[in-house]
Amino acid sequence: MSEFPEIDLYTEVDDELYDEIAGLAGEKIVHIEVWEESMGDVLDDDDEPIPSQNAFDIDLYLEGGVYFELYSTLCFVTVESEPLEGLETIQTRMATLAKQGVWLEEVAVDEENALILVLGQQHQPQLYLLIGAWTVGEWDELPDAD
Repeated sequence: MSEFPEIDLYTEVDDELYDEIAGLAGEKIVHIEVWEESMGDVLDDDDEPIPSQNAFDIDLYLEGGVYFELYSTLCFVTVESEPLEGLETIQTRMATLAKQGVWLEEVAVDEENALILVLGQQHQPQLYLLIGAWTVGEWDELPDAD
């Protein structure tokens, strides 16, 4: 597998990037972290940023040593549903999936070339992540679990 640049922030998927990321489908997710403060909130130009109730920053660590830092991520239970809202809702959902075992089931792209990661259990989609921006890197050691 080629080495992903660690500092590139992606906002769209091109064919080459898709081919590399799609190769990660089927890997088990070994750690998930949902951040309380979003990078989008921190970078907001307003004096007092208003935290989003449904877009969150999430780190996904895959068993094969690759991790995603996902920014401004919307989480959907189905492709037709509204995004989940609230930090506690997202944290609870992610913790449950991680505890029960979850895999990167599929990598997809929407009509605007935004990245979509499908998390699944036993080949059944459990959560669709629509990602505003992301980085991809390699990990040697998992962060400490709370």
